[in-house]
Amino acid sequence: MNHKENISDEDNLTLDSMKKIHAGYMPRMRSHSTLLSETGFEAKELSGIFGICIQNTALWLSGWAKSSMIALLEIGRTNKTNVVN
Repeated sequence: MNHKENISDEDNLTLDSMKKIHAGYMPRMRSHSTLLSETGFEAKELSGIFGICIQNTALWLSGWAKSSMIALLEIGRTNKTNVVN
């Protein structure tokens, strides 16, 4: 699985804040999955935790490896999931 090696302290703090307080449900999930991935969780485990297909998990993690925070945001995405925040 593609992921960044040795996440920086700054990225770690940003991801942690994002998973707790970001207004969007999906960016919170993406940031949380990224943090868990950095601690050793595999894409298959993450897909089970978050109730999504493994392909989406792989997209999130490869997006993080390529574009960092930008890949975790809602830019250019439609939010089809109806979740009460």
